[in-house]
Amino acid sequence: MADAAAEHTPSAPPGPDPGGARAAPAGVLCALVTPLAADGCPDLAALAELVEFHAERGTHGLFVLGTTGEGALLDPGERKAVAEAAVERAGGRIPVVVHCGAADTRTVVDLARHAGTVGAVAVATVGPYYFRYREEDLYRHFAEVARGAPEVGHYLYQNPETVGYSLPVGLVLRLVEEVPGVLGVKDTGDSIGRITAYLAHRGRRPHVYVGNNALIFPALVVGARGAVSSLANVVPELVVGVVEAFWEGRLEEARERQFTLARLKEAMAGLPSVGAVKYLVERRGLPAGATRAPLPALGPKQAAALEERLAALDDLAPWLEPVGRPRGAALG
Repeated sequence: MADAAAEHTPSAPPGPDPGGARAAPAGVLCALVTPLAADGCPDLAALAELVEFHAERGTHGLFVLGTTGEGALLDPGERKAVAEAAVERAGGRIPVVVHCGAADTRTVVDLARHAGTVGAVAVATVGPYYFRYREEDLYRHFAEVARGAPEVGHYLYQNPETVGYSLPVGLVLRLVEEVPGVLGVKDTGDSIGRITAYLAHRGRRPHVYVGNNALIFPALVVGARGAVSSLANVVPELVVGVVEAFWEGRLEEARERQFTLARLKEAMAGLPSVGAVKYLVERRGLPAGATRAPLPALGPKQAAALEERLAALDDLAPWLEPVGRPRGAALG
């Protein structure tokens, strides 16, 4: 087990894509919130503070403009500004992956090209939403995106809860096999069986990132490259601790940290997910701001319910301590 874990350490990640595309890092990618100012626009100064926080705390990478980052609610110009600001502040210290999914292929290609131009290492693309598509339509969509931005690695973003359907495992594997630059998948479902199915493939094995915070440890056991975690906004030290304990062969510690993380996830059940994450980010003393309408923020009664649940979880308290620095202190 220790030898298998060593294959996934940051110092020895899986090799580069044969087509020359860059790849997302192994480990924990924080599904970063997008801070919004009082006028509802992205607050790029606050975003820089969040990037700095994760660079300091050892988060392995950032995943910007995904579901938790409210990317689908921002216009293309706002998305480009957020991507550029995140990469610029990261300054090469922490890799940035940009979610570029949209309802149409042309917009996705444009966003992916921009991400590559500003220095993102990779992009992720959720399945096109609103209309229903045949498998061949989806293949053509993802292939065109990868060919349109060959300088970055490409990941399919499996999120059936938001788009209304699942990408077939066979489609994911076919794209990885046949299209240069398509490296793998970020799967936000709740099936460890599907994670295993990707990794059991005997051909070109995909990079697999799990998006469900309750499945990080079991996904690592079957060979996942890492996790894209919304809760890493709140407790990056805990999420990174799950992965790094696993890599170092401290399996009992990794499992116990996974259980603690699962209890935090359960404490947020039934609440607006993005609103709850932003509330907890602010609770730790970091900027998150409101949500973009019509996405709901956490109301006072919901916040009180969350606080009551958290108070009953003694093991979570040390991870939720405020960061203890003045707002904006890291910015220069």
